[in-house]
Amino acid sequence: MSDRIQQNTVVNQAMEKIKALIASGKYKTGDRLPTEQQLADTFGIGRTSIREAIKVFNHIGVLESKVAKGTFVCNRSKISSEALTWAIMLGDNEFFDLLEMRLVMEQQGFFYLVEGFNKKPSAVQPMIDRLEAEVSNMRRAIEDGSDSDRIDADYSFHGIIIEACNNTLFDELYLILKAFLYEEIRRTRTEARGIENVPKAHEELVGAIKSGDISLALKVLRNHIKDIKSLMDRSYQKLDSSHKNLQASEIPFS
Repeated sequence: MSDRIQQNTVVNQAMEKIKALIASGKYKTGDRLPTEQQLADTFGIGRTSIREAIKVFNHIGVLESKVAKGTFVCNRSKISSEALTWAIMLGDNEFFDLLEMRLVMEQQGFFYLVEGFNKKPSAVQPMIDRLEAEVSNMRRAIEDGSDSDRIDADYSFHGIIIEACNNTLFDELYLILKAFLYEEIRRTRTEARGIENVPKAHEELVGAIKSGDISLALKVLRNHIKDIKSLMDRSYQKLDSSHKNLQASEIPFS
């Protein structure tokens, strides 16, 4: 099958071809790609289209072009979160999708923590101590009236659970999605009564881990996420209602 591009969306297809080269494992992290001219000859398109495709990959951090040295495949840590950020920001139900994804990662972390507590409590006690410290931070932040510190502690708490997976991809993904998870935390706890319940809800999560009962731990976690989904849904309904009211107020009188 020919690698030469036949259709009109040349730059987009050039990007797909370059992506395929990397996805296939032919070029790995740190490898230098062929020159623009070599790629152009391979794909049967102009060098300008290749240059534009490489510029896009440079911008998002997939590739890095060095003067007089060539273009190299970057490691994962250099990939910009911009594309993902905008994809989520412009979506309709992305917060709920993020909650589902977070649940998947946290379930695995819960499993490892509970399993570790059953086998050797002393091995996971440092992580439990950190979780309990974040619960204390939440309580202190609420007493001080500091929303930012409370949100920091909430985010860090769940990050510790994901960290228990010992999966660098999970850790990096959680970090990339930080801005959206902060917004999720902010939206779900906007009333004083709801905020006061935050430490207790997280204490229940720690207690479930320390119970050594995997079924119970996962049930408590799912209920926690279910509660967040419910609060998020309520938040969106209020936002949608406010938006409709605003639109109505902008309609000129005839």
